[in-house]
Amino acid sequence: MNPNRLTITSVVAAGALLASGGAALADDGKDTTARCDARLAKLAEKKGVSVEQLTTDLKAKATAKIDAAEKAGKIAAEQAAAKRAAVAQGTGCTVVGKKQSKGLGAKAKGLRLGMLAGAADYLGLSRAELKAELKQGTTLAGLAAAKGKTVDGLKSAMLAKATDRLAKAAAQGRITAEQSAKRLARLTALVDKIVTQSFVKQRA
Repeated sequence: MNPNRLTITSVVAAGALLASGGAALADDGKDTTARCDARLAKLAEKKGVSVEQLTTDLKAKATAKIDAAEKAGKIAAEQAAAKRAAVAQGTGCTVVGKKQSKGLGAKAKGLRLGMLAGAADYLGLSRAELKAELKQGTTLAGLAAAKGKTVDGLKSAMLAKATDRLAKAAAQGRITAEQSAKRLARLTALVDKIVTQSFVKQRA
């Protein structure tokens, strides 16, 4: 068995919990209508609005982008009109583009890096040193023990940035206090697993 590349997919997935919209709704042609509607409903719940309001907001943003593109001369008037008509007749899912899906991935990556940076600082290591240790199969909990640090302290350090972001979002009214608490609880449960897992994928 030889160690493969470092994998941190669990942390990447957690980024969806903090993205302003929650789940990505990219319509890649593979989702059924039912699945798409379910995702849209989940996104609306995370935003604290109705599905109808969310759809209206998404369409308004899409239309504004089309108007701006037409005004800047990037698309012809006929193209702009066709696009506006498509948006008006479409659903919330159909107006969510690839850029928003990529944006979610960027936020997920930011969360991952934030967690690892918090762990590295707590353990007194650089990010490169932490990555090198994890590539050897050492767990974060094992590193904490070796450094004379507590696992609880490690978890708190990893969640610090996410906790701050959720608190600010709640204070600004972008999410409710209850939503903030639920998301933090889910992230905490995830970190509980991450600190004891091996980051090295094994294969024959």
